[in-house]
Order: sequence, then C-alpha cells, then structure tokens
Amino acid sequence: MGQPLALFRRYNLQFWALTIAIALWLQVHGQGEGSVSMDVPLQVHGLPANMVIINDFPDHVRLTINGLQSRLKDLRQLNFSVPIDASDLTTPGVVERAPQLSSVSLPVGLHIEKVQPDRLELQVDRLVSRSIPIRASFELPEGWHVTEIQIKPRQVKLTGPEVWLEALREVGTTPIRLTLKDGAFKTRTGIESPSGKAIRLTESNADIVIEGILLQQKRARPVDTAESTGEP
Repeated sequence: MGQPLALFRRYNLQFWALTIAIALWLQVHGQGEGSVSMDVPLQVHGLPANMVIINDFPDHVRLTINGLQSRLKDLRQLNFSVPIDASDLTTPGVVERAPQLSSVSLPVGLHIEKVQPDRLELQVDRLVSRSIPIRASFELPEGWHVTEIQIKPRQVKLTGPEVWLEALREVGTTPIRLTLKDGAFKTRTGIESPSGKAIRLTESNADIVIEGILLQQKRARPVDTAESTGEP
C-alpha cells in the first residue's frame, strides 16, 4: 500500500510540474511573434567641442523590431535612442556613419530587423569665432530716411562653422522703428540672428547703440501753370 501511494505522489508532482511548465511556455510564446516599426531618436555621441555638424541631419531613424507580441506591445513606452559615434571627427569634411544598433538596449526576446536609413551622412566643420561688421536695419515709412549713422560697437563677435563665417560679410541689427520726428536720435538694439542654426553670438547680451539723424523728405510744391507762364 505504501509503495503505490509513493508512486502516485511522485507522478502527481511530475504532472503538476509539467502543467506549470506548459502554462509558462504558453504565456511567453502562446501569443506568437510579430514586428513593429517606430521612429527612435538619433543621438550623436563624442563629437569634439571644436567641431559642429552643418548639414541637415535627421533627428530620428525608423526601426523595425521583431519579437514576442507580449513584449512588443509595451515597446513604445520605453525611452531609448540610437547612437552615432563621432568621436574620431577632428577635421572638416563629409563622412558616412552607420547607426550603432548593437548599442541599443531592448527587452529580452526582441531584436532589430531593419533600420532606415542604414547609412547617415555627416558634414562637419570647425567651430570658430569671428568679428563681423554690423549693418543698421531700419523700418521707416515712405518719405523718411536716416543719415550720418554711427554704430557702436561697429563689429560683433559670432561663433559658428568656419565655412559659414568666412562667407558672412555683415550682420544686420533687429529692425529699428523710430519716432517719426526730424532730428538726431539715439537708440539701442540687438542683432538679427544670422541664417544657419549653428551661428550664435559669442556674447549673448550684446548691446548695440545706433545714432543718426532722421529726416523727412520734403515734397516739391506743385508749380502753378499760370504763374510760370505769366498769364493772368
């Protein structure tokens, strides 16, 4: 009697162990596999402080990720990015880089099938500082003009890509609107941001003083025909 009872208990335990194993397997694999495509932020790592990217570089890449359905459904809630290594870029030029997919951390059971684009072009240049002449920019109605303009300081220091600053001959002030009154004026203004997101003022609190004389052009008085011919 004791031996059959022991055998029953042993096989009963094996049965429940097998049942639990099957239940766990079904929980993990029962939903099958699938795929999802999503835009993931792209981050450039290691770019030297004296270098800057000057081409239109994408902010995201599109990943196609395969794996268990149970893991895929929560994937969009994760905060992860795709890195690009730029630590070796020390001279100006154009290079290609592949996203570092091996550095992307995903939950167990998921893997990256495809990335678009799979190659990225980086155009890099040196970051330099230059003193650029300032041009006063006025917004005046027709018939008004400014003479004897003085700008202090006459130049402003900008920091940006070397190739862009070499081509920049002057930088304008923000549009100046004056009180419409003949005579001398003195006003303070700032600098209009140059085109190109990588160009910035070296000193962010640059204060530009503009002086000059505002004049209204006098309209010529119409000539009386009778007066000019001497007729009554």
